[in-house]
Amino acid sequence: MKGFSRKVFIVNSRADSHGMEKFKSAVALFDESLKGCEIRYTEHAGHASEIASEILKEDDGNTLVVACGGDGTVHEVANVLAGSSLPMAIIPLGTGNDFARSVMDEAHRGDCEYCVSEITKNDYIVRAIDLIKVESFDASGNLIPESSAWCNNVASIGLDTEVQLNAKSRVLRHPKSTFIRKTSYTVSAMGALFGNRKFEFKFDCARGSDIPESSGKSGYTLISICNGSYYGSGFCPAPKASVRDGLLDVCAIDNVSLPRALYLISKYKNGQHEGKNGVDCFRTTEITVEATGYRDLNGNYDGEDFSGRKVRFTCVRGALNLAYYD
Repeated sequence: MKGFSRKVFIVNSRADSHGMEKFKSAVALFDESLKGCEIRYTEHAGHASEIASEILKEDDGNTLVVACGGDGTVHEVANVLAGSSLPMAIIPLGTGNDFARSVMDEAHRGDCEYCVSEITKNDYIVRAIDLIKVESFDASGNLIPESSAWCNNVASIGLDTEVQLNAKSRVLRHPKSTFIRKTSYTVSAMGALFGNRKFEFKFDCARGSDIPESSGKSGYTLISICNGSYYGSGFCPAPKASVRDGLLDVCAIDNVSLPRALYLISKYKNGQHEGKNGVDCFRTTEITVEATGYRDLNGNYDGEDFSGRKVRFTCVRGALNLAYYD
């Protein structure tokens, strides 16, 4: 097992307060072991990407980057390191930590000191994982750079985005409330169900023999394209997803009635929706989603908003090197 002589912790200074307290306690506990490490706290939005870019330019093949924060921090760092040999480890400090659920066991997710200890002892193994390449295009077919990125976890279009926008708004109104952070997605999801549930889009993808590539419909409640299993603070659209199988797990839910939507949301949250009426789950290597109405698509990847007339999602095998705790 290779150990890296240089370890750089990129810490989201705006992470969940409880998570930050645990991280600072771990730093104090392992003070001697961390003396050869660099701990860099973010100072503004997007700073994690900037720090990761600096490290990438300086890398001599002997550096480990440790993303310390929630899913947003992991997304920022992963987007910089994607396609390079520079590996990344994760210390979950957010409220949801959804991607960590797919790549870490519960013992490590809930124990910051455990993670720091294993990093300082080089008790981890680096494996290549898949990423989703997201490319958004306007009505003329031009790539929209600001709405295109690497997605390490889950991308979605439809009701999910409406829920996320509402959830973000709730958190912004109560920035110091841990309770609001932890419940905002579920509360927003219930609220959105009573509003507009039809979003006009279709999708095309390779699905195997005797299955049409085109979706055949022009309106859905949502579609999620998954590399990991969880998002939205524990919702599980893809319980069988693997970040190392070279496949995207897709879940498309028809434009359903309110009673049906209320029934499905609990199933969807708990990963029990596959095989239910109105739910189409399948695997593919690439899928394109295109707006069928006058409005462009609104969606999100790893919690970041994007838009476009047409969006292509491609699974890229081994695009990121991730340090797994042993």
